[in-house]
Formats: sequence, C-alpha cells, structure tokens
Amino acid sequence: MPNLNGLYQITSDSNLSHEQKMGALLKFGLDFFQLELAIISEIKDDEYIVRYGLSPDDSLQAGTVFSVGDTYCLHTLATNQALSFYHAGKSRIAQHPCYLNFGLESYIGAPLLVEGKRFGTINFSASSARQQPFSDAEHEFVELLSHWVSNEIARDEKIKLLQQQQKQMARQQDILEQMGQLAGVGAWEVDLINKKIYWSKETKKIHEVEEGFSPTLEAGINFYKEGESRERIAGLVNNIIENGGHFSGEFEIVTQKGNAKWVASKGRAEFENGQCVKLIGAFQDITEQVNSRVQLENRHKELSLALESRSLFLANMSHEIRTPINGVLGMLQILESSELNSEQQHFLGLAKDSAKSLLGIISDILDFTKVDSGQLTLENLPVDLNQLLNNCVDIFNPLVKDKSLKVIKEFDSIQNITAITDPTRLRQICSNLLSNAIKFTPQGKVIVATKITTLDDKQAKLTLTVQDTGVGIAEEQLTLLFSPFNQADKSTTRKYGGTGLGLSITRKICQLMGGDVSVESTLNQGSIFTATINIELRNSENQVVASSNELPEDIDLSQLSVLVVEDNEINQVVISEMLKQRNIPHQVVNDGVEALAILEHETKLNRFFSLILMDCQMPNMDGYQASQHIRQLSTPVASIPIIALTANAMSGEREKCFASGMNEYLSKPVEQSILYSMLEKFAK
Repeated sequence: MPNLNGLYQITSDSNLSHEQKMGALLKFGLDFFQLELAIISEIKDDEYIVRYGLSPDDSLQAGTVFSVGDTYCLHTLATNQALSFYHAGKSRIAQHPCYLNFGLESYIGAPLLVEGKRFGTINFSASSARQQPFSDAEHEFVELLSHWVSNEIARDEKIKLLQQQQKQMARQQDILEQMGQLAGVGAWEVDLINKKIYWSKETKKIHEVEEGFSPTLEAGINFYKEGESRERIAGLVNNIIENGGHFSGEFEIVTQKGNAKWVASKGRAEFENGQCVKLIGAFQDITEQVNSRVQLENRHKELSLALESRSLFLANMSHEIRTPINGVLGMLQILESSELNSEQQHFLGLAKDSAKSLLGIISDILDFTKVDSGQLTLENLPVDLNQLLNNCVDIFNPLVKDKSLKVIKEFDSIQNITAITDPTRLRQICSNLLSNAIKFTPQGKVIVATKITTLDDKQAKLTLTVQDTGVGIAEEQLTLLFSPFNQADKSTTRKYGGTGLGLSITRKICQLMGGDVSVESTLNQGSIFTATINIELRNSENQVVASSNELPEDIDLSQLSVLVVEDNEINQVVISEMLKQRNIPHQVVNDGVEALAILEHETKLNRFFSLILMDCQMPNMDGYQASQHIRQLSTPVASIPIIALTANAMSGEREKCFASGMNEYLSKPVEQSILYSMLEKFAK
C-alpha cells in the first residue's frame, strides 16, 4: 500500500484545480500499478464518457465517448467492486470487444459513487500482461482511490454550486473563497463588532445542532474536545485576532449529540483600522479519512508485528533444522579423513553433496523473503563445472533406479573447464530442474546437457538444458510454472508432492546470476527446461580449485585450550572429533551457566582457555547472554576470544553475535577447513 500522505497532499492542496487534482490522482495510481492508461469515466445510460485520462501519447481526450459494453468497466459495474484482469488474452474475456479492439491485457478498476449514486469508474490498464494477478493490497488501493476521487468529484460539484450561489449572495463571498481553498462543504463567520456568529447549514449539520441554533464564540470553542484540540484552536483564534493572518489544522470535536468527529478547519482574520473585525473560515468533516488513516496505521503495525513473528519463527526453524544437518555434515567430514577405498570415497562424496543440496534448499525456503526481495548474495569461487554437475546428477541415481528411466549426461562442452561462479546456486539450479524432470517422467529418458557460449576473453554464458519424455505441460498452464507456491495443475501436489517453490527460486537465482530460465513443453510428450547463467572462465592449467578434503597442517594447534559451549549431543561429538583431529585440548559444557562456572573454576586454578566456541541457541543461558557475562568478568577471562556457532541463517545474526561481544562467526553446518582456518588465526 503506498504512502497515503501522498493522496492527502493532493486532495488538500488548495493551489491545485479540480482538473489538476484528478490528473495528479491518476498519475499517483499509474505510478503505483506501473500501467499505461488511466481513466476517470462517467456513465450515462449506455455511454461511457472519458472525463479525465492519462496515456503515454496524450491521445486519450476528455469527452471521448464509448459504448459501455465495449469496455471492461461493464464487468466492474456489474460486480459493484474492484475488479482486475492480469492477462485478458488467457482469461474468460479473451473475446471481449475491449480486448479485440484495443488489446488491453491488464486492467484494474473500481466503481465511483458520488453522493451514494453511481457516477462511473476509475480504471488503469496496459497493453502488456502482468506476470501475476493483482494482489489484495492492489484491489484495496484502487477501491480506496475510488473513494478519494468520488469525494473530490462531490466536492467539485458542491464548489461549483456554491460558486453559482456566490453571484446571488455577496455577503458570503469571502466564505465561498475559503471553502473553495479548502474544498470543504461547511463555513463559518464571526462578526467581532456585532458579536454575531454565522454557521452554514453544513457546519450545523457537522456539529449535530438544530437548524435554528445560534452559537457564541465561547460555545463554538467548547465544541472542540477538551484538552489538546480545544487548547490549540483557542490559541490559534486568539493569535489571529491579535496579530492577523490565518490558521488551518485538524481537530477533534464532540457534537451536541455527544459524537466524536474529526474536522479540518481553516480561517483568517479581517482588519479595519488596525482592529480585527471579522473571522471567516471553512469547515470539513474528515472523520472518515482520519479513521481510514488510523486503520491503515494500525494495520501497518499489525503487519510489522506479523513480520517480526515470522522472522522469529523462521529463525527458530532455521536453528531446529540446521542443527541436525550440522551433525550429518560434521560426521561426514570426520569420516572423510578416515581410511576409505575409492568406492567408499565416492559414496561419501555423494552423501556430502546430497546433504549440502538439502541444506541449500532448506536455506532458501527459510529465507525465501530474501530471495524474493533480491537481497540474496552470491559467492564467487573457482568451480570444476564437469565435476560439480556430474556429482549433482549422480545424486539422483538411486531415485532413477526405482523407475524405468535413463538419465543421459552430455557434458562434453565443460570438460576441463574451471569457472568462477556460485557452486551452491549452480547445484541448486541443476537439482531443481533434474528432480522435476525425474518426478514427472515415469519412463523413458532425461537428458542433461550443457553448452558454453564465450562472450569475451573471460566472460561466458553457461546453458544447462534438461529434457525429459514425461507427462508434459499444457500451454495454458505454462504461465503458472514460475510463480511462487503455484504448480501447473492443482492435482500436482496431491499426486507428486512439492511446494511449487522450486522453479520460482530457480528463476530468481538465474536472473541474479545474469541469466534466466525458460520452458518448452508438449502435453504427454515431455518438456525442455533451459537455464542460463553468466560465468567467468579461468585457465584450468593455472587455476587450483580448492577442495574441502585438503585440511591445513601448517600450524600446530595443540597449544590451544578450547572451551566448547554446545547443548546438542551430536554437535558436541562433531566439534570434539574435529578438534581431536588437530590434537587440540578442549572441554565441553552444555550451556552458558556451565560455561561461566567452569571459567570461574579454572580461574581459581590460574588456568585460562585460549578461546571459546559458543553456540547461540541454548537452554538456561544462551550464547548471547553468556558472552555478555564473560565480557563483564575480570581480565584475562574477559578478553578470551569467542567464536559464535549458530544455526540461525537469518539476516542480522552476524551483527547480533558481534553486539553481544563475540569476536568471530561460524554458521552451522560448520565446514571443517573453515573452522581450522579460524583457529589458526587465533593460534598465531
């Protein structure tokens, strides 16, 4: 929902004419919806009359008349509420005259009611289709905009009526000028010489007094709610009586019937011979606008709380899911350093790749909002393309064996190719496309092929094609494939499973990596998915690709003494085994309370740990609290380096760790080589 102050500034700007306000409101809507055409129409019988319009070439002229039946507004008026089409050519109105004559693919509009009577419509459209339907927020906004426009039309009609009466009522000339500036419907006048006050009928109506009510200045002030509103209006009135000038503002009043209302009041003083003789002004009931604003502010607060709750939920889910995965990957890394034959090493590699692929998918699901907002960051690492994609495909071999299916790899183009790219994201693209192909291909074959297109000396485009002989996709369903949480058919989830999130994430990742993904499909014959990304080529003869199997052995870490604070038993074993492989003395405790106790005990014996590996999420006392307590102890304990171990993958976690007094940050699952590198830094 856009900033409603913008709407209020337009409608309350007394320097704008009615036509300028209508144009500004239409421009405001066009900017919000990102469409091409905007129209405020008046409907008379079967005629659709353009009253105000905006178009790229200014070809849409006011006064242009169409038949109502030839416009999408026919459906809007029939439903009597906001209505939209985001891809008319693929909808039930594909044969509508408006689509056939003007080719408008996307449309959103709402009816205009002026003084409770149908006036016409406000609508926005474009010749291009949108990628997804209009949201509930967009429907709410066009309805809100229709209310504002309707109010402005009503105000304009009343102003014009008052201007006609102005010719016959000279005594009300100044009042009408003020009403015109404020675009209000009520007026007041205070004759300070004769001690008389005049209220227009509408002003009396707003105050809910009888038509014959004769107010006094004191009584008029007392209608303002006791407290801030009354004190402010009294101060403003006294100020212009003494010093001249004018005032305007929003105030809360209590009517004679005891009802609370919000009003916009504007007034100015008239002087004769240096003495204030008259106050004149305009008055408008803005209760509905203020209530709408308050409701929107409350909804914004509720949304903020909901987003905060969602972030907390995702953080907890991240911790709960990544913690056991840390155990899996940690034990696999430990097993990797044991004596294994080549076949066992191969199986172990596939297991690690599977675990990493699972971790990547979980991370994207938990942090989908970051992906969707374009804040996902990419790594740039040297990658053996042939090895990475072969391993990615081989992971699916057990699944393929259960089906009458053959997977064919055509990777000749990437032999001996080293590229700088994000291996995790490339693996995720391949896994998503391949898993879909296998899922929807009961028998036949799946071909995974690559192609390298050189762009210049270093830059190239990698094309990954996954072709299957599966069930295929109907043409009308193709547009849904890349929308989040959507699948081609409602029965897909029931029959095959899945969230419908994979292809949406795949497209966003490809686009972030400078490419895109597309699909060609024929029902009952199969599909071809083509993904492209930009990569940087490296000379494979001179480029060394780092391997997680190579553990650094240059620095002796046995002189370190490490305190491990970790509540999960499996992760305790993982960290302990990693430390044992480098002969690092260490002790393990279960939470922050135990950590503080052992630090106190060791201090009494004049023994001190070299550093602390601190888990963040623990019972009794978590890692953040424990770190804060440690930093408040006496030296040298207070200065012991603390390395955070966290399974929380949400944004802001690193900053939270540093703010609590930690020195470094390791995200679970912990990479053995990264852990050793960090320990070496503190051993130097």
